[in-house]
Amino acid sequence: MINIKLVVPRKGYIKDAMKRFEDFTLQEKKDAPKEDMEFRLEEVVIPTDKIHEVEVEADVIISRGLVTKLLKEHNESTPIVDIPVQGIDLIRSLVDCKERFGRKKVAVIGAANMIYGVENLESIIDLPIQKYILEDITASDRTVDLAASDGCEIVLSGMNTNKYAERIGLKTMLIETGKESFRQALVEAKRLAVVSRKEQEKSKRYQTILDHAYEGVIAVDLKKNISVFNSSAQQILSIFNEHLIGAPIESVLIKGKLLGLLLSGNDFQEEIVNYNSIQLSVKKAGIFLKGKKTGDMIAFQDVTGIQEMEGKIRKKIHSRGLVAKYSFNDILFKSELIGQTIETAKLYSEADSNILIVGETGTGKEMFAQSIHNYSDRRNNPFVAINCAALPESLLESELFGYAEGAFTGAMKGGKQGFFELAHRGTLFLDEIGEISPNLQSRLLRVLQEREIMRIGDDKVIPVDVRIIAATNKNLMNMVKNNDFRADLFYRLSVLDLHLPPLREHREDIPVLAEAFIKNSPLTDEAKERLMEEEWEGNVRQLQNFCERLTVLCKDQRIDVFDIEKHLPKRTEAKAERTFISERERILNALEKHHFHRGKAASELGMSRTTFWRKMKKWKIETE
Repeated sequence: MINIKLVVPRKGYIKDAMKRFEDFTLQEKKDAPKEDMEFRLEEVVIPTDKIHEVEVEADVIISRGLVTKLLKEHNESTPIVDIPVQGIDLIRSLVDCKERFGRKKVAVIGAANMIYGVENLESIIDLPIQKYILEDITASDRTVDLAASDGCEIVLSGMNTNKYAERIGLKTMLIETGKESFRQALVEAKRLAVVSRKEQEKSKRYQTILDHAYEGVIAVDLKKNISVFNSSAQQILSIFNEHLIGAPIESVLIKGKLLGLLLSGNDFQEEIVNYNSIQLSVKKAGIFLKGKKTGDMIAFQDVTGIQEMEGKIRKKIHSRGLVAKYSFNDILFKSELIGQTIETAKLYSEADSNILIVGETGTGKEMFAQSIHNYSDRRNNPFVAINCAALPESLLESELFGYAEGAFTGAMKGGKQGFFELAHRGTLFLDEIGEISPNLQSRLLRVLQEREIMRIGDDKVIPVDVRIIAATNKNLMNMVKNNDFRADLFYRLSVLDLHLPPLREHREDIPVLAEAFIKNSPLTDEAKERLMEEEWEGNVRQLQNFCERLTVLCKDQRIDVFDIEKHLPKRTEAKAERTFISERERILNALEKHHFHRGKAASELGMSRTTFWRKMKKWKIETE
């Protein structure tokens, strides 16, 4: 409810004020039926000589003439609307005056804002008019006496002035407020009331935020009087006083570095300072409005409290498993190829752009993703990983973006954070990115563009600061060409590309990896050579699984080439024949489709040219 008060010197001073307000309200509801604010008008009678003694509580005040002037002199917080005396009001009053008293000289007495330009109406109404500006209520009697000495027979003014004029024998008329003028005042009062209410709500919101912030905040104006001193500042500094706002800062803070920061002319500083027996981390900044300095502020925290909070956050993150376990030091290699790949990944770590890791199954995409995170500036923040191929679309969407309470049947009470929120200020690893549906591709693109998410079933956006590392074993460029993957999303994800080579392209790393995977069972040189000859289509993961099998089957004994041959998976002739027919047909079909262009055929099948050539040789496929 918006409370508007009409302050008048006597009851009925504004003719039919309440009826006019009701008509105005009905018309406003017709014009804006969905408006949710309600307005109430109350008439308050205060004699003019008592204005300075009465405090009027309202969202906005409406008054007229000298009453407005007096109210404004001692009321700075409440908006005050002056009911204008329009030309039509003066004309009506002067015409009535002429009809009632004839063509006699009229003294128009009032505040400057009421009777401005009234002398210009003399020729229009054919009535002699003398204007007298009333600056002070105490001067009204003297002004009437002056008008009488100037030969004025009629006084057109307000109530108090007219009383004295009648007492000394002059005729009087009241300057009436017309419907148009009163309506204009109501429109302005409504506008100011809405603005004032919104400003109050904003001020209350900011004050609530400040009072619930972890940091202590103190602000002073240019005179070094306190304008903000939030609850955290009082708690940290052990200063408890209900009358801090407006007090000189020097009377509140003890002398020292903290007080010195607020008194100094520097606009920005970061310091560690001591205050009594506590150590504070302090930021100081100037407050500016339209380029002009209006004050200074400091924000600070107890260093001990920061350390305790950091410890709690780290424990929470670790307890939820939102951490990257691997670093580049955990990647075992001997080959120059993997060494170059690691160096590239380290360079990518130092940037904050999105990364697309491309590699066959089992090449270590997540291990590289975790290593990149741990080498980056985000290393102390969450690392959240999700396999996009492991969940159905509806569940994947709720896991990524979270949901509001009641979003769907079975939704958790209070809603749930999605992986984007959990990864805020950290890294989100999206494995098997090529498997997400077109709908999710659109939502993911919007998040990457806007850096904000909206939970399922919610209507508010949540800003997020997340670095995306995506991974795939598919040829996304071919998927883009076939309209299976959005081109705009592909280019957003692949700002930095990292290609992980398959194990067959760096075979010299196989012995290094095998020795690390096999526990307490040394490998002979011949065994290592045999392992290097195998294709390992599942790459490092397949090699690791095979080594675990050897560890179980050859426990604590030397492993020779015969052990390798014995335990390698054997293909039956039928299976080998099916493989031969299937793969040979795929290669021939790809070649025919691309007019026997090996490069294009290899690209379609997701193979390197070397692999493609080797398979052609294996299946005895010849081209001209």
